[in-house]
Amino acid sequence: MDEENETRGVTIVAGGSGAIGRAICRRLAQDGHDIALTYRKNADAGQAAEAEVRASGVRVLAASVALENSDNVKLFVENAARDFGGIRSVVYAAGPHLDFTFISAISPDDWKRVMDADVNGCFNLLSAALPHLRANGAGAIVAVTTSATEKVPIQDILSAAPKVAIEMLVKGVAKEEGRYGIRANCVGPGFTTDGIGGQILAKDAKVTEILRRQVPMKRFGTAEDIAAAVAFLLSKDAAYITGQSLAVDGGLQL
Repeated sequence: MDEENETRGVTIVAGGSGAIGRAICRRLAQDGHDIALTYRKNADAGQAAEAEVRASGVRVLAASVALENSDNVKLFVENAARDFGGIRSVVYAAGPHLDFTFISAISPDDWKRVMDADVNGCFNLLSAALPHLRANGAGAIVAVTTSATEKVPIQDILSAAPKVAIEMLVKGVAKEEGRYGIRANCVGPGFTTDGIGGQILAKDAKVTEILRRQVPMKRFGTAEDIAAAVAFLLSKDAAYITGQSLAVDGGLQL
């Protein structure tokens, strides 16, 4: 693997305006990555994430992209590759809004919406980026999934099921693209104080304490915990790691 190629080009962060996505963008910018981030509709959050990255002194591009629209994704990736001289790495940290509910209460339309946005969104991103990573002669991919792919909490299937498909997609990419110097891994957050998880924890102090007791480390994770794991898997320190799913969950899966 050519180390010069490994650091050439931009890092794409899909979902870079969310709580975890923004933490990832900040951490990678601090590590010297130029960043091309996507957001869906929240332009204020996208602009805030863009400003945080720029404050680190690196180059940044932010754009509204519907990840389930393959044409939109391809255009964004091509523009990023053109403007930054290639694609260095790709992070999928996106996911649609969803409700935590029993399977029997999920409508077919909601199931389809979540699967289209999450599974197809991740596929569209990787499909558009892989030719550029190959052209670069090296590269790394990380998808942020969930630790619930191994231990599924009740009422969490809308979160867990798409992420299982994404993990299999990423492992397939690792197996097929390693010959081109491309690595692909997943990071699986457990209960976190940020993002959707944080919103759930904030609703009910009693439930929050019950959940805390399930975590061997007796604390919830933060967006920065997830960002640190992503940064490691994108770094040269992880140069021989591919096809893995790293649970960042304080031991919740045990």
